[in-house]
Formats: sequence, structure tokens, C-alpha cells
Amino acid sequence: MINVIGPLLLVTAALAQATLSPYMKINGVHPDWVLVLVIGWTVLRGLEEGVLWALIGGVSLDFLSGAPFGVFSLTMLLAALAAGLFHGRTFGTSIVVPVVLTFPLTFLFNGAALLLLSLLGHPVNWAAALTSILLPAAIFNTGVMAFVFPLLYLLNRWLNPQPLRL
Repeated sequence: MINVIGPLLLVTAALAQATLSPYMKINGVHPDWVLVLVIGWTVLRGLEEGVLWALIGGVSLDFLSGAPFGVFSLTMLLAALAAGLFHGRTFGTSIVVPVVLTFPLTFLFNGAALLLLSLLGHPVNWAAALTSILLPAAIFNTGVMAFVFPLLYLLNRWLNPQPLRL
């Protein structure tokens, strides 16, 4: 049986991010739900599943955004590749790794998206983007990860039960 829970979760998160973000803003910044899910799942399950989640989530955001198609897919993939470097490291499935990673990976994701948009001819005010988008989004996403990662951990345990060892 093919597991459809992950793709459904990502598409739902992308829909929520694209349609409900005006209602979820704090000081003009909304959480990047898909990015948080991709980082958390990549840390839990590894690069292969993280890349799959990044592509599903990125394509979902690409379909729902007004940005040129592929911007979110590429930047989400970049974030998943970076998060994959930390799968199974010192803290294992501890909440420490994804929470710490969320801050710089939000900068990477949003900064790369703005860079791609700039290269494609869209004007970007980098000073304003840093202070009004990148930094607040990184702080917001880090806080969101503290609540989302335990839920992803439980989903992972439910989808992949481990046998008892004696």
C-alpha cells in the first residue's frame, strides 16, 4: 500500500499556507508550514524521503503561488538537501536538531527564492527583505517547529512502528 498521508499533509499545508496566510500573520509574517514539515521529516526519515516531501510540497506551492513555476520546488529541495546532512546525527530524533536547523534553513529557503525571483527580473529590496521577511520568518518558523516536530515524530512512529527488543 502506498502511503498517502505525507502527500496529503503537504498539499493541505500548502493550501493552508497559500489561502489562510493573511489570517495567520503575526507582524506581517506567516509560517512556512510546508518548509517546517519538510525540515522535520527530513531530519526524522533521511534525505530520500525529505527530497520526496520537498518536491511534493514545493510543486504544491508552485501551483498555488504567483511566482514563476519551479521557484519553490528548487528552494524547498535545497532546504531538504541541507537538512538531510543532519539526519541521524548526535541527537538522533531529538527536537534540538530540527529546531536549531529551522532558523538557518528558513534563511536559505526564502533567500534562495528571493534570489531566483531577482534573477528572473523581479525587483527585490534586499535590505527590506532581510528585516521584514527573512529574519521574522526564521524566528516564526523556529517557534512553529517546536510544536510541529513532536507531531511529526508521532506520525513517524505510527507509520513505522518499531518492534520491541529484548
